[in-house]
Amino acid sequence: MTDEELNKKIEQVSTDFHGQIDDLYQAVGMIIIGRMYGWQVMRLATPRRIWKITADLFGDPKLLMRPRGVLAHKSFGLKLVDKVGDYWNVVKGVAPSTATERKQV
Repeated sequence: MTDEELNKKIEQVSTDFHGQIDDLYQAVGMIIIGRMYGWQVMRLATPRRIWKITADLFGDPKLLMRPRGVLAHKSFGLKLVDKVGDYWNVVKGVAPSTATERKQV
């Protein structure tokens, strides 16, 4: 999706939106920032509730962003995930966090 198409979609979603404005701006913000950082970073940083609201408003957010955007390298969380292991296990909470590992040592 081009930036122009995305802007039109944001305008349409905003016009048709009924609900709390903070849900709308978090969803729109997630997509805009996600286009720079990628959906993998946004999935780590975004609460499930906001991810679902975004999906309800815009469709699958992963289709609007690359897996890793040009600024993904700036994400400390993504760097940790890469060190710990499988991305989806971390997202699901299956893999131990580094904080837990430090306490056990």
